[in-house]
Amino acid sequence: MANSSLSILLPLLGVTFWLVLRRKRVNRLYPPGPPSWPIIGNLFRLPAKHPWISFTQWKETYGSMLYFRGLGVSILVLNDVKLVTELFEKRPGIYSNRPRFTVAGDLLGIDESMPLRLHDRGWKLQRKLARTAMSPDAVKQYHPLLEDIAALLSESLRETPEAFGVHIRLAVSRVVLSVTYGIPVATVDNETKYVVLVEEAAKVISKATNPGAHLADLFPILKGTHALLFRNDIQRDRRIVQDSVDKPFNHVKKQIAESRTLPSLAHNLLANEGGKEFTTRREYEDAVKWLTGSLYLAGVESTTALVSTTLLALAMNPDKQERAQKEIDDVIGSNRLPTLDDKDSLPYVGALIKESMRWHPPIPLSLGRQTSHDDICEGYFIPAGTIVLPNIWAIARDGGGKYPSEEFVPERFLDVDPPKDPSSYAFGCGRRICPAIQFVERSTFIFVASILAAFNTCPKVDNNGNPIPYDAQFSSSLVSFPEDFKCNIKPRSTERSVQVLDRAAAVASYIT
Repeated sequence: MANSSLSILLPLLGVTFWLVLRRKRVNRLYPPGPPSWPIIGNLFRLPAKHPWISFTQWKETYGSMLYFRGLGVSILVLNDVKLVTELFEKRPGIYSNRPRFTVAGDLLGIDESMPLRLHDRGWKLQRKLARTAMSPDAVKQYHPLLEDIAALLSESLRETPEAFGVHIRLAVSRVVLSVTYGIPVATVDNETKYVVLVEEAAKVISKATNPGAHLADLFPILKGTHALLFRNDIQRDRRIVQDSVDKPFNHVKKQIAESRTLPSLAHNLLANEGGKEFTTRREYEDAVKWLTGSLYLAGVESTTALVSTTLLALAMNPDKQERAQKEIDDVIGSNRLPTLDDKDSLPYVGALIKESMRWHPPIPLSLGRQTSHDDICEGYFIPAGTIVLPNIWAIARDGGGKYPSEEFVPERFLDVDPPKDPSSYAFGCGRRICPAIQFVERSTFIFVASILAAFNTCPKVDNNGNPIPYDAQFSSSLVSFPEDFKCNIKPRSTERSVQVLDRAAAVASYIT
């Protein structure tokens, strides 16, 4: 009799337990989002181009948290800096991981790099090396190099101003190659070998990591199909990425073996044993290789985008340009070009660069994180495995203060109550903040300050001599650049032009 009662009771208890769990799951409150359809949910509403703009517009309807789900995929967009700070900085145990990038990681092999790597032991080892290599004191030793390359940029702009886009990318590549690997690139051979290589690799990575660009990233089950359909492209792109990491690193190792190496991050790190955290020398060298490769590839793209956007803003806002130039003339006079020691004495130039970063962030929709556990935020349930995307564009547009957020107004950062510094969110935050942010900021400052000191950046003119108005357009890639941007760059005065020539002629042998 007892066994009979037990045989009835156990199934009833099981059914009751299942119903309780099901009710609990059904009653979970997920963040709001666009209307859904059965099974596929609302994933089909994810915008294909410039998604950060649509996400920002939807903030008015759905609030600061925007949720998409369907077919087993869960995506959360954060449109508010307070939410980003709360989740990424105060809950790092849940929000420090990366989603698995099927195309960039499994097929192209970029998941060894620090920006894309999972929050594992290898990532922590690279991060520790980065904190040492890119500390403010470590970056300061490269100030003379940055100033020399800014002089070469100015000379290139004086000679062929119409090719300003090429000159900016070359200048940034020179900086990153020289600092990261000690490679002097002011020669045709090195520019062909390394600068072209990093440009090709940057295009591959930007395309591979662009949010929503590949269905295989959302649905890993499609990896085999993607690999088959794009087999030749994947083989080519994988080789480009691997070469961009291996070739400059092997160059440094060869130079060290021949006792001919120049100072660089890679050289400094390879000169050390690594520490007890690393089990073998091979593990240490792999960490150094992927760290330097990450700085090399990411640094070129983000800095080039920020400098290019600033030039566009100058051409569109001549009054802001004139105020920055007056500050430079008042502070340093007309007998020399700016240096990085002048940075703190040129607050308006600094505010202008901050405003450029806010007006159009280099990475409008940041690389996603992935939750490692279930979580609750503001009463909403966020399942484990959710891809979390910080919408930097929305955060920047929310920081207008008393000035219209759509307008380019550097003065907002000189106000008694300035908005949040965009460098605190434009390059990530929490454990995943970009370790090279100091380097990017200082490179951008010396390039922009040198251009302001020596040149006027103006719109193109029509046949009647009238300025052609800008309709600023930006690419929809992960790192967003001005598209079809044309301007006139003219020397401000003969005296400044002579200074540019003299300074460029005196560039240190480190570069030439």
